[in-house]
Amino acid sequence: MRFAYMPDTHFGVYDQEVPGPEEVAAGWDQILLEAETAERVGFDGIFLPERHARTETYTPNTMQVATAIAARTSRVTIATTVMMPPLHNPMKLAEEIAMVDNLAKGRFVFGAGVGYHEGYHQMLGVPFRRRGKRFEEAMEVITKALTGERFSFHGEFFDYEDVALSPIGYQRPRPPIWIGAHTPGKPVDRALDYDGWVLWTQPDWDEAEPWIKEMRERAAAAGRTDWVVVLDQDGWIGDDAAAVRERHSPRWLREATFYGEHDFPAEIDPKSDTSQAQGAEEALLDFETRQMHFGTPESWVERIGELERRLAPDWLNIRTRGPKAEYGPEYPTLEESIECIERFGNEVISKFSR
Repeated sequence: MRFAYMPDTHFGVYDQEVPGPEEVAAGWDQILLEAETAERVGFDGIFLPERHARTETYTPNTMQVATAIAARTSRVTIATTVMMPPLHNPMKLAEEIAMVDNLAKGRFVFGAGVGYHEGYHQMLGVPFRRRGKRFEEAMEVITKALTGERFSFHGEFFDYEDVALSPIGYQRPRPPIWIGAHTPGKPVDRALDYDGWVLWTQPDWDEAEPWIKEMRERAAAAGRTDWVVVLDQDGWIGDDAAAVRERHSPRWLREATFYGEHDFPAEIDPKSDTSQAQGAEEALLDFETRQMHFGTPESWVERIGELERRLAPDWLNIRTRGPKAEYGPEYPTLEESIECIERFGNEVISKFSR
C-alpha cells in the first residue's frame, strides 16, 4: 500500500467574497510547501482535485497546480483525483497531461470522473445534461491522443479530423488512467476499461469490502493485472484524540453537509444551537466509521491497519484540510498543517511496508 497526501485547494469559507491577491498567493505557497513536505517525510504521491466556481477555491486549475508540483518535487507520483474531462477540450487536456508527465519524468497519473457539480458546468458553459456520454467521448479522444498516433474522431460532442498529439507523454504507451466514481453500475464499471478506480466517498466498510473484491475480480478477469484501488481518509493527528476531534471535526462536518451526505444543516453552529448537537454528532460518528479519523499516531496506525486488512487499497490518500467553517475552532495555521504532515510521515506511514 502506498500513501498520498492531498494539499486541498480550499482556504476560505464557503460562499465568501472573492479572495484578494495576497490571500491567493499565500495559498499557492502553502500548497507547494505542503507537497514538498509530504515528499520529504515519505509520502509516495500528491493527489489533486478539480474545483471551479467557488470563491473558497484558490487554485481552480488542476493542471497548473500539477505542473508547479512536478517542478518542485523529484520522487512522488502526481495524480489528479479527479479531473472532469467533460469540462475541457479533450485534445487540449491531452496536451497538458503529456506536458506534466514529461516535466515529472513519468510520475503523472490522470484521474478522471464525470463530475456531479452543475455549477462547474454553468461557469464553463458546458451543458450538464448528457455529461456521461460527453465524458466517454472525451476519454476516447484523450486515450487516442496520448498514444501519439494520428487519428480522426467524429462524435456527438467532439469532432477531430486527422490530428496527432505532439509531444506525447514520458510514459509508454501512455500515463496510467484512473476513474473516479462512487455510484454502482455504469459510473463505476467505466473504471474497468482503464487502470484503476478512485473511490472517494466510501460506503460502510461492510459494504465496501465485497464491492471492492468484486471489482478486483472483474478487472482481473478482463486481464488488468495491475489494476489499482485508491481510497481516502480525512482527519487530523495529535497527542490528545478528544482535543483533536474537538478542534478539527467542525470543518469536515461542514464540508460533508455541503455535499448533502447528511440532513444536518451546515449553516447552523451546533455549539450555539444546541438543538442541532445530536444531529451533528450522529453525522460525525457515521463519517468516522467510513473515512474520517481524528486521533493519535497510534490510533491512526491501528485504523489504517484495519483498512489495509479489510479493503487492501493500493493507494491510500490522506487529506488534513477542508474549507473553513463559519463556526467552531480556529482554522489550522500553516505551521500546524506542516507539522501534521510531518507527523503522518514520521509516525504513521513509516510503520507500513510499501
